[in-house]
Amino acid sequence: MTRDQFWDIIQAACGSDRHWTDHWPERLTNELTRFSANEIVEWDRIFDQLVAAAYTSDLIAACCFMNAGAGDDGFYYFRCWLVGMGRAVYSAAIIDADNLVDVALPLSTGIDAEAEIYSAAHQAWMHVTGMPDTAEYPVRIEPAQLVGEDWDVDDSGLVSRRLPRLAAFYQQ
Repeated sequence: MTRDQFWDIIQAACGSDRHWTDHWPERLTNELTRFSANEIVEWDRIFDQLVAAAYTSDLIAACCFMNAGAGDDGFYYFRCWLVGMGRAVYSAAIIDADNLVDVALPLSTGIDAEAEIYSAAHQAWMHVTGMPDTAEYPVRIEPAQLVGEDWDVDDSGLVSRRLPRLAAFYQQ
C-alpha cells in the first residue's frame, strides 16, 4: 500500500465532502474490503501516521474554531476528518492550519469538522479475514506527541495572530 493508494481510497470513500461525514465510515470500510488483510493493515498504519502528524497546537486552535471547542476525543475526530477531507486539504492544513478557512463552514450549519473513520480499517480487516471482534488486530495505535511549538490556544490575541483568516471567519 503506497501513500498514493491511501489517498485514492480516501478520495473514493470520502470525496472531500464535509456534508457526508456520517457516511464516510461505511464507505471507507467498503472500499478497504477490496484489498488484502495485509494491505488494509498497511493502510491503517499510514492513517495513524497522518493523524499523529496533525497533532499540532495550530490545528488544535483551528479545531476549536471550527467545532466551537473540542476535548481530546473531539480533536482526534477532527484529525480523522482532516485526513478524510483528502490530500489537498490535509497537506494545506499541515503547512498552515489557517488554510482550513477554505473549507470552513459557519457554526450555524451545525456541521462539525469531525469524522469517526478510525475503525474502518479494523472493520474491513475483520470482514476480509473472517475474524471476530475479539480477534487481536495487528495494528496498535501509538499515542501522538505534539508536533511543533506548544502555545496557548486559549489566548484569543495569539490565536488571531497565528490564524488570522480563521479568526476573522468565525468572529463575523
